[in-house]
Amino acid sequence: MTTEKKEASSSTPLSGQIEKTRTRQKSYVMDLRVQSPASMGYLGVEGLDSAPAIVRLAKVKGLDVIAITDFYSAEFIDRMVAAAKGSPLTVIPGVSVRATVGSCSDVTISCLFPETVTGARIEQFLRDLSIPVAARGNPEFVLPVSLDVLLKAIADLHGTAIPSRLDKTPHRMSVIPELVDKYGFRAFDLAYGDSTEYFKKKWPKTKFQLFTFSDANALAQIGSRIAKVKLPSPGFDGIREIVSRQQM
Repeated sequence: MTTEKKEASSSTPLSGQIEKTRTRQKSYVMDLRVQSPASMGYLGVEGLDSAPAIVRLAKVKGLDVIAITDFYSAEFIDRMVAAAKGSPLTVIPGVSVRATVGSCSDVTISCLFPETVTGARIEQFLRDLSIPVAARGNPEFVLPVSLDVLLKAIADLHGTAIPSRLDKTPHRMSVIPELVDKYGFRAFDLAYGDSTEYFKKKWPKTKFQLFTFSDANALAQIGSRIAKVKLPSPGFDGIREIVSRQQM
């Protein structure tokens, strides 16, 4: 009987350790808004191959995950993935678009996709949205389809979306309530850290994921603003899980 008691007591901490291992989440340092020479106005270094340079600098900055989000272009996606191969850095394929919500046609949406999505597939995604070749890399071009059409196209590729820099002007900020209440967005990439107070006051009982990514348009800007986040699973799957929209 004494032996049975000992066996029972010794099994308790082991089962507790197993449960903790199952639920443990790892912290990842991320910059999910990085541009490349595929974007207009990118400040490159002459004679330097940008793809491996971006990977090296991301590693120096201690980043675990970056997303390449050029406006209307996937030109650099495959190059970035190849440059990061064999390194601990995860590259998330993405693209930025400028959408219209209500009366505001200046709503930047970062579209992020699983690691298996190639540059060619994102280019097809852009063609399906009627994006002309002339718009590649141009942040001034406004998406010719509705936000509903965009979100469906993203979902069809098993991607996710994060509105970016909507706190930069009052006009952009005016559409945040519609994005939250109508479309169910719970993740935003903010221009200003103190804009988190706006969300706390307006939706005190709602949980948001509020980031301030770099929007890097030059090598030196990569990782200048980051997020350290605990993810339920690594890479894109974990990111999608914490930033997914609520079904309304």
